Amino acid sequence: MASSFRSARGSRVAGIVLVNVVLFIGLSALAEAVLHRVYNWENPFLVHGETRLRPRHPVFTHTLRPKFDGYDNWGSDSTRVITNSLGFKDASTRDVPLVANRKRVVFIGDSFTEGVGLVYEDSFVGRFAHAFPELDVLNAGVASYAPSVYFEKLKFYLDAGLKFDEAIVYIDISDIQDEAIFYRNDSNGALQFGVFAPDPAKCLPQAAPLIEAPERGWLEKRSFVVEFVSKSLYARRLEAANARASFAELARPGRAYSRDWMRAAWTYDDRAGCYGPGGVAAAIEKAKAQMDRLHELLSSKGIALSVGVYPWPQQLLYDVENSRQASIWRDWCAGKCARFFDHFPAFFRYKETHPDFLRDLYIWADCHFNANGDRLLAEDLVAQYGGDGALASSFRGAARESR
Repeated sequence: MASSFRSARGSRVAGIVLVNVVLFIGLSALAEAVLHRVYNWENPFLVHGETRLRPRHPVFTHTLRPKFDGYDNWGSDSTRVITNSLGFKDASTRDVPLVANRKRVVFIGDSFTEGVGLVYEDSFVGRFAHAFPELDVLNAGVASYAPSVYFEKLKFYLDAGLKFDEAIVYIDISDIQDEAIFYRNDSNGALQFGVFAPDPAKCLPQAAPLIEAPERGWLEKRSFVVEFVSKSLYARRLEAANARASFAELARPGRAYSRDWMRAAWTYDDRAGCYGPGGVAAAIEKAKAQMDRLHELLSSKGIALSVGVYPWPQQLLYDVENSRQASIWRDWCAGKCARFFDHFPAFFRYKETHPDFLRDLYIWADCHFNANGDRLLAEDLVAQYGGDGALASSFRGAARESR
């Protein structure tokens, strides 16, 4: 009697479990079908170039959302990001007037100038603003910008009535490749951002990872949730591998600190790949042509232009202090720039006395500066900028006359 009761009870429990499993599978399949239809087979749980912080922009391709106060991921770190009313990274969500009551300096550049992975106060622009409280400092830099965007973005805000006295453009090592294959103007002249190369997969801007990403399996191709979980697990494994990696591992061909990583190698290797049909030389000329346009625009409005450069790990490892990057923009600046900030000497000096300079200055397994790297750049910038008060006064006078 007892055994038959237990058997009947077990059958009921098994039946309930089976019904729930079938119900779960059915609801999951229905949810997946709805998501695939609504999102047109693009996984909503994964980032596809646009996030709450980083929306598209119709004129200069992408930007930061105005008055954002939240968090952004860079690698395994989540960092607080604050933007002002213009969508520029800042210390607060302040309203920025079109006309300032003091000298205004606008910085623009790519991810280094934005200060990815760092709070504003630890970035070199934030440190510069702290060192010169008498200035109104704005940071228009955003990841993946290049000279084409520097021109379009500053023109957009000038046309909107924004007044400033000086633009400081930090030209990144990656700007040359970006101009070659990531930016182009369509038939209407509108700036487009993509991978305009015959083999896009070969020319993506990321270095070769330590762990290859697994191929999407049958279930991952059909389930957004499974695909998201799989990619999240891979990201965790990759972060752990990067954290424990040695320099020798990261210096292997194509990896973050290798001599041949094409995105960084152009300063010492003309044969670097993925620079378009004209190669490195044509890419450099395009970048200079876009900076010519910016210089003409700013000159027409009496706005001073300054340019700054700094090294990636590859330049400290395989290049010389008077790098091609520094010499190109130093020569370009002659007769055009109010100041030229060459930070290569400061970083090479640091390297001479610090054997572990890569870990000291850069996010490990990454080309970007950590907080110490930005501090070194900021100290050098402040020292160079603060030594010329007379020139700063001349900026104010020229700007007043143009208004």
